[in-house]
Amino acid sequence: MIYGPVHPPPFHPQHRLSDWPDCRLELHCCGGTVLHPVRLLLTKRGDLAFADILPRLRCARCGKKPAPVYLCAGHRTHCSGGPPGWAIELVPEPGSQ
Repeated sequence: MIYGPVHPPPFHPQHRLSDWPDCRLELHCCGGTVLHPVRLLLTKRGDLAFADILPRLRCARCGKKPAPVYLCAGHRTHCSGGPPGWAIELVPEPGSQ
């Protein structure tokens, strides 16, 4: 068994949803977090590239672009779940650039 931090695999915005089917997109906005399973997005939207998806993301509550947005491995449970095995920041938090 491997213990300790797990490093994420290389990511490129031209990767497609089908390249990351067991991951989740974690969106932060309006003081909350929403998790979208990539496999569900793939079923509903087709095999799009992340470069095409990220600009289209909007918060369901306020309509603004969510930030930060992470691509996460592993399963997290709302409120009391553990951290993902790894996470890649796809959209930075506002003001962090």
